[in-house]
Amino acid sequence: MSTSSSASSSSTIRMSGLASGMDTESIVTGLMKAQRLKEQKLKNKQTTTEWKKEIWKGLNTKIYSFYTGALSKLKMQGSYNTKKVTSSDENNATVTLSSNASAGTQTLKISQLAKAQSVTGAALGSGVTASTKLTSLGFASSGDSISVAVGSKTVQLDITDTTTVSSVVDKLKTAGLNANYDSTQKRFFISSMNSGTANSFSLSSTNTAGLAALGLNTIDTSSGTPVASGSAAMTLIAPTDANFEYNGAAMTSSSNTVSVNGLTITLKAVTDGSGTVTTADDEVINLNVTNDTQATYDNIKSFVKEYNSILSQLYTYYDADTAKGYEPLTDDQKSSMSDTEIEKWETKIKDSLLRRDDNLNGIINTMRNTMSGSIKVDGKSYSLASFGIGSVNYTEKGNLHIDGDSDDSLVSGLTNDLKNALSSNPDTVAQVLSGLATNLYTSFTNSMKSSSLRSALTMYNDKELTKQITDYKSQIKDFESKLTDMENRYYKQFSAMETALAKMNSQSSSLSSMLGTSN
Repeated sequence: MSTSSSASSSSTIRMSGLASGMDTESIVTGLMKAQRLKEQKLKNKQTTTEWKKEIWKGLNTKIYSFYTGALSKLKMQGSYNTKKVTSSDENNATVTLSSNASAGTQTLKISQLAKAQSVTGAALGSGVTASTKLTSLGFASSGDSISVAVGSKTVQLDITDTTTVSSVVDKLKTAGLNANYDSTQKRFFISSMNSGTANSFSLSSTNTAGLAALGLNTIDTSSGTPVASGSAAMTLIAPTDANFEYNGAAMTSSSNTVSVNGLTITLKAVTDGSGTVTTADDEVINLNVTNDTQATYDNIKSFVKEYNSILSQLYTYYDADTAKGYEPLTDDQKSSMSDTEIEKWETKIKDSLLRRDDNLNGIINTMRNTMSGSIKVDGKSYSLASFGIGSVNYTEKGNLHIDGDSDDSLVSGLTNDLKNALSSNPDTVAQVLSGLATNLYTSFTNSMKSSSLRSALTMYNDKELTKQITDYKSQIKDFESKLTDMENRYYKQFSAMETALAKMNSQSSSLSSMLGTSN
């Protein structure tokens, strides 16, 4: 009698069934098949739970984006204070505004631009470089100094044997000036960091001859205007403040970018006629500030579009057809199907996983109930319908439309009450829509708080789903161990049976042989 063994997770000897004539492999496989169905059910639960978690993750991303984007923007009162401003002459002045800018037309004349003080030193000899020592230019190595004052700050450079042209540049920069020694042009270039008379600077030295040897003169600002004196052919450009008229009022600024009455104006050039005796020929720049109702309308329209998109997707999952009879495919099943067939099969299951989901229903009800609510303004209740925003029919399940919206064929022929209200009563529109959005935002915030079932900023029980998946994996591992033990036990039992039958057959053959000999 022969025996055979096959690979196994244990050392169990598997008899081939020669003694009994039975196909023990097929019998054991059949016995295990029912048990493996139980294991497959656990794997199916793990797979569908993982799919459900992935679907919720995608939905949560979309809801959170809506929460921090369109919804957050709609609840902010500043989103409704949308204005725009234009300049009648952008070559001379450009303008931007803040939310507190006053609507209307403002006038502007520019008679002088702000300039920074600058110095271009006289050309030095060809042998002077950045490393040239000042002692070779007439400065004493002890007792001489160069002083520079910018505003209330004064910096002094004491001359030593090691002081160089580069040292002067460094000291000027320390004082807060732009400074450079151009080795090609052999000149110092010095200027204030900022424009305006308040940023003027003075320059002096105990050795005026040495200063002249650097191509620089003494600069005195005691009179308020920088004045140069000395023998060097230095060029000084005095600083100026910007002088302009805003609505007829004379104003000055150290910068060409000025803030006035909620506007930020960049002065770019002097207007024609400024500086002449008569004012009749003066160019006047008009700065027109108007309420930008279109921008506010577009913000509301964008909110409605995103709101509808989320609500529709939630309903698609909630009202999905059942996938009864569909289970995740095994590897064997997939091997006999095309990729398209596999995708359709799995999509059918995935689309049904949130059917009639309580958490999903809660989000839907929160959105619909909140946005169908009302807000009181000056004792009167207003809702979205007060401004022509609402559903067309019940089959849309809460989707919103803006009456008169040219992009919406269902309501494009109606009067656009929202645009009319934004023009005639913008404050009321702002209070109502901001109030409703705040209510929804607060509800979402409360729903996204961390708990034992969900993480912060999450609208679904991600912790619970993760725990379920971990539990299924643990159960499957334990079950696989039990199946291995069960399969080995079956083989041991069949092996014992085969051994017993072989022994019995051997004894029967011996007895028959003995009886045949005696005859």
